[in-house]
Amino acid sequence: MTRKTGRTGKAARGGFPGGPAAGRTTPPQSQPQGIPVETAIDLAYRHWQAGQVQEAEILCRQVLAVWPGQCDTLHLLGLIADGAGRADLAIDLLTQAVAVPGVPAAYASNLAELCRRRGRLAEAERAARRAVAADRTLDGAWSNLGIILQQAGKLAASAHCLQRVLALTPGFAEGHNNLGNTLRLLGRPAEAASRYDAALALDPHYADACSNLGGLVAAVRPDEGLDLLRRAVDLDPHLGDAYINASALEGARGRWHEALAWLEALRDFSPHYPGLAAGRARALAGLGRTAEARAEARRALVLHPADAVALAILGRYADADRIAPAETGEGGPS
Repeated sequence: MTRKTGRTGKAARGGFPGGPAAGRTTPPQSQPQGIPVETAIDLAYRHWQAGQVQEAEILCRQVLAVWPGQCDTLHLLGLIADGAGRADLAIDLLTQAVAVPGVPAAYASNLAELCRRRGRLAEAERAARRAVAADRTLDGAWSNLGIILQQAGKLAASAHCLQRVLALTPGFAEGHNNLGNTLRLLGRPAEAASRYDAALALDPHYADACSNLGGLVAAVRPDEGLDLLRRAVDLDPHLGDAYINASALEGARGRWHEALAWLEALRDFSPHYPGLAAGRARALAGLGRTAEARAEARRALVLHPADAVALAILGRYADADRIAPAETGEGGPS
């Protein structure tokens, strides 16, 4: 059953830091727009926080013209690039920013998060470790490191980092959910469930935790699991993992029409969601719609060449193309 981490590794708890940490070095005497450089940097961040991205970027460029390599400005330009979907440029700018001595730990944590999103886990781990070394009280940095290690399969180390997050901030619902995900991957379902329960106690509207808990308990209490997954979808109708989990649960009970219906609902708003094509292949195979199942399995393998479900389905029907159409009743191979 697919149960992804969902919205886990946010950069610096609560989002990216929203302002500069000025005063580490002495700014030059030149002044962009006739105002002191540090004032211009602060104003650029305020423009960005207000959604005035163009104004923020203009000020940043002006600051760099008189103070090349200024880390707060490079950091903000990186966040602006990330918001514009230019991930590689954002990583390059934040890499430059964190190379400056005395840079805030949160900047390295943000770099770690951007690298994680791009699948650059080794770089992400280095940046996150730099962040926690610089400030061991920064819960967002420990959270980012825990998620990176989770995705890298370093589960014991991930659990340690996420436990550190909760020691610093016990009321952080997302931290409980993230630790639950790592504990589940470690094969400790009872402990994972207790963490999901803790997350929901802190935030009853936390759809990811509800979906994760539903997927976990489904194997032993399927009706309860399905109720939790329905609740997760009610809380967040676009939470794709809840649809995947609900479909897998229904398929495990042999209710293939219901399993396919969950995936059709997901396809309506997210046709390329991870696991959707493979899930549809499995449901279609369960319904005996072999040609459609094979077509969906091939589609899944285009997106994820190692998808185990898709490979198993194609393997099951490996001889189908050599059987006459009259025998299959499908009108020929797909």
